[in-house]
Amino acid sequence: MSKEDIKSSVYLKGERVPHYRSLSDIEYREVYRRADWDGELPDPGQYPFTRGIHKDMYRGRLWTRRQQSGFGTPEESNERIKYLLKIGQTGVNMDADVGTKLGLDPDYPLARADVGLQGTSLCTYEDMRALFNDIPLDRVSSTLIVQPPCSAVIMSQYLLLARERGIPWENLIGTIMNCAFTQFVGPTYQSATTFFPIDLTTKIGLDVMEYLIPRVPRWNIVNVNAYNVRECGVDAVHEAAFSMCVVAEYIQRLMDRGHDVDDFAGRMAFFTAAHMDLFEEVAKLRAMRRIWARMLKERFGAKNEKSMWFRTAIQTAALPLTAQQPMNNIARATLQTLAAVLGGAQSIHTTGYDEAYSLPTEESHKLSIRTQQIIAYESKVVNSADPLGGSYLVERMTDDMEEQILALMKVVDDKGGFIQCFKEGWIEDRINEARYKMAEDIETGARPSVGVNIFKEEDEQVNINIFRHESDMQDKRITYVQDYRRDRDDGPVRRALDTLSELTAKNADVNFFEPIMAAVEAKATNQEICDAMRRASGFSIPG
Repeated sequence: MSKEDIKSSVYLKGERVPHYRSLSDIEYREVYRRADWDGELPDPGQYPFTRGIHKDMYRGRLWTRRQQSGFGTPEESNERIKYLLKIGQTGVNMDADVGTKLGLDPDYPLARADVGLQGTSLCTYEDMRALFNDIPLDRVSSTLIVQPPCSAVIMSQYLLLARERGIPWENLIGTIMNCAFTQFVGPTYQSATTFFPIDLTTKIGLDVMEYLIPRVPRWNIVNVNAYNVRECGVDAVHEAAFSMCVVAEYIQRLMDRGHDVDDFAGRMAFFTAAHMDLFEEVAKLRAMRRIWARMLKERFGAKNEKSMWFRTAIQTAALPLTAQQPMNNIARATLQTLAAVLGGAQSIHTTGYDEAYSLPTEESHKLSIRTQQIIAYESKVVNSADPLGGSYLVERMTDDMEEQILALMKVVDDKGGFIQCFKEGWIEDRINEARYKMAEDIETGARPSVGVNIFKEEDEQVNINIFRHESDMQDKRITYVQDYRRDRDDGPVRRALDTLSELTAKNADVNFFEPIMAAVEAKATNQEICDAMRRASGFSIPG
């Protein structure tokens, strides 16, 4: 920069941010006083749990460090799990690839190009055995990231593996995502309806919940993926309201099946985002805890206090992470992780700085874990159960967030509920509106992004290591599943699939989980099980 450039630099004249609104368009006040908030604030661990679900929060136990992982073959993912546990991860967060989630085997034409790219490829019981080789299922909490109907297949594989190892199901600890609407790419209509009929998807998700309730008492039966809702581009209010509305429908449908709310509500959890607006994210989590507690008590009649605990895993948002100046993402992810801690999360995944380029490398994964460890052990923010409690700003914003979330929930309820709004396209319309608004705000600079629309470097050279798959990984997986089908005994497979098809064709009012597990045990693949139900319901994959 020349001397003349320095003299004319706008940055030397004093800078201001473009506005003082939150990401959800709530106006920040210049200063907050007692007049802005003069409410009652029960202690942490007391209803409605605004300040946290435990009285001592992280003084009693730190959050679970649960980095999402999964890529390539089950064997490769197994090695990454072991590496993460070795360097300080305290829970497994295992993602499946796109084909697995859509009920497609690796050799299906539409799936071939995506095998193992965004998660690990899982299609057989042998795959589950390889994925969790030497991982103690009764000592390590595992989250299995897959939606119905494939959640029934993957959960069956996991339970059969526990049985094979002699581990009682009541000793298993973990979570199955299992949300029919929010898992794949948020509640977008095409993603949830193109590869499986949505009503059958919803039924199977509920079947999974119902099967697990009495048999696997320490297992979370659903993890509503508010994170993927937020990653669609909506704000914190939509993230919270949409996820609350969909789980409310799950609760009502399980109760309609004859289950007492206190038998299962304490095993429903959320997966939420931590975005860049630190105080709004803290306020969002406080508001969601309060809304959940009151909804369970007042609307659904829960009596057990644990049913009223809003429990959430947090992943720091990938949406604000940039390909430009990628090392800036380290600062972004750190601030988001701090927001998750100050907000009282039960589990945290810190997204890697290389997210805009690839799956995380071992180096990036390690940095994410070290970020959490530094916050936990060096920052001292865990020394108080609720360090921001009583802040006029935070409590006022919590009230504002709660008011807006409840107002949007009422709109959804008045329109017939989340599932009806989803089927009619109303949910997707709101998502698309938010996407256009976000893009416009980035374009105009109303949403500043360092390195993208401010402080850009036109001649930037990016030099970072990125994760690369083995060149023959996809071919190996395609050959594997073809050999698997050729070498097995097809008789038991046919009988198990015929049983499942018959139940589907009859629209039988029975739980499908055991027939699906029987098909897994007979050595049917993920796609064969899903296809049996697709064909019997008259559904076909387009293209």
